[in-house]
Order: sequence, then C-alpha cells, then structure tokens
Amino acid sequence: MIRTDERKQDLPEDMILIAEGLFFMGSTKQDITNLLELDHNIEAERLENEIPQHKVYLNAYLIDKYPVTNAQYKKFIESGGYMQKTFWSDDGWQYIVQAKPLENNELDGAFHDQADCPVVNISWYEAEAFASWAGKRLPTEAEWEKAARGTDGRIYPWGNEFDKTRLNCAEAKIEKPTAVTKYPQGQSIYGCFDMAGNVWEWTADWYDSQYYRYTSDKNPQGPTMAEKNPYFGRPEEVGISIYDLKPSPTSKALSGCKVLRGGSWNGSGIVHIRCSNRDYDEPTYKNDTIGFRCAKSPE
Repeated sequence: MIRTDERKQDLPEDMILIAEGLFFMGSTKQDITNLLELDHNIEAERLENEIPQHKVYLNAYLIDKYPVTNAQYKKFIESGGYMQKTFWSDDGWQYIVQAKPLENNELDGAFHDQADCPVVNISWYEAEAFASWAGKRLPTEAEWEKAARGTDGRIYPWGNEFDKTRLNCAEAKIEKPTAVTKYPQGQSIYGCFDMAGNVWEWTADWYDSQYYRYTSDKNPQGPTMAEKNPYFGRPEEVGISIYDLKPSPTSKALSGCKVLRGGSWNGSGIVHIRCSNRDYDEPTYKNDTIGFRCAKSPE
C-alpha cells in the first residue's frame, strides 16, 4: 500500500500525490434539482449523465498541480515531439500526418501567448502524445474528479458555494485563459489549481452518458468504446446551455468522443465548472477553451 507520507520526498516536480481510497463521484438527484433552481436555462436531460452518484475506490496516483502551460508544450514541440512516432498512438500519428499541425498556425500559441497560461488548441491526440513524452499519461475521468473534489462530494473544488472570485469563468469577464497560478483561492483540497474554470481538460476516457450506471467501483478506466452520437452541437454553438439536445440545421452529430472536465473561461461557473460536470468532444477537436493536465501511476 502506498501512503502519502512515504512518497512526499519522491514526488516529481509540480505533481501531487492523491492517496488511495474512496470518494463520491457524480451527482445525486437532489443535486440536480438544486442546480435547476439556480439555472433555468439548462435542460434537465443534459445533467442525467452525472447520475447516479456512487462511491469509487482509486489506487494512489499522481496528478499535475497545474494544467500544462504554453512553456511546457513549447519544449515538447522543440524537442521534436511531432516528429517522433514513438510518442503517438496509431490513430494520433495518422491524425497529425493528415492535419499537419506544424505547417499551420494551430501551435502558435505555445510560442507567442503568455508562457504560464495553459496551452490551448490542443487535440486529445496531441495531449496524449505530450503525456507520453513527459513520461506520464492522461488522467482517467475518475482520477480527475477525485483530485478536483476530494472525498466529501463537494460541488466545487473549494466547497459547495459558487464564488466567481476563485476562478476564471464567464462571470469573471476576463474572456481568455489566465496564468495557471492566478487563483490559489480556487485550488482543490489536494492543492490542484484550475480544476474549475480557465480551460476544459481532456481525460483518458471515452464518453458514454450512461457509464455511471454500469461502471466499476474500483479504478474505473472508462467505457471500452464511446457512445455513438450522444448529442448534437458544441458548446460554442449553443450558448449558455452547453448541449443541443435536438438536431438543428447548424448542428453536427458528434461521435467517438473523449471526456472533457473542469469548465473554461467562457462557461457559466454555476453549472459548467462543477466538479461533477461532464462534457466531451471528438479527439481531433481543438479550440481556445480546451487544454489538459497529466497524471502518473506511482512506481
């Protein structure tokens, strides 16, 4: 058994050890009812993917204290990360061969934006490759949520009351990513920064809205495959309500999605940055609200 006090001296830089044990994952029906009373614009159906709340046991693991920054991602690019197939999954390598991100402006932010801001415009495949290069991996959805909310089932990393001064979200009206150290008052009980707001974060898991109804209660690794066409539309297309539950002329059916967590600078804090909120997108998708952090299993 790995105990926190045994590992503190050996922790990699800017990683936090999350001790083994149980935590509450997801939301109760009462949580959802309370949320709907606070935000009448959100469809009740879209919150059902957080039900039922359930206890999950996780082995000890390490997770980054901060989202990956522009400065860190720049090192990955400059070291030849996009030229070395060993860091990429087969699907990821096929993606960059076709998309050629080094030949367009997609990676400019890592070089020209503020160095200590989270890197954005990164697809899931690129996040996965960076993690491999760094000797890490992407966190599972369960690992991400435990690091954000601790073991007491709290709604936000700091407690149960929304406070716009603790994070970068729509209510803060900053309208862009901020330095990953800007909000120490918003860190989780474990000391993880930006688990709420700033940028959405990719996780390892495929997305399935029904996953909590059949998930394992010990070290869940996510579904073996993604739900097909879970909803229509993307957050930036549908405004304050992040899912379009019915097809519209401008909607694109999504398929084969990975889980995103944490909310971003352009999302409503009361709803989108809750520890239990689940979003998703296709692994090739990228925009200026999506970043990531890494995890690692103790040796």
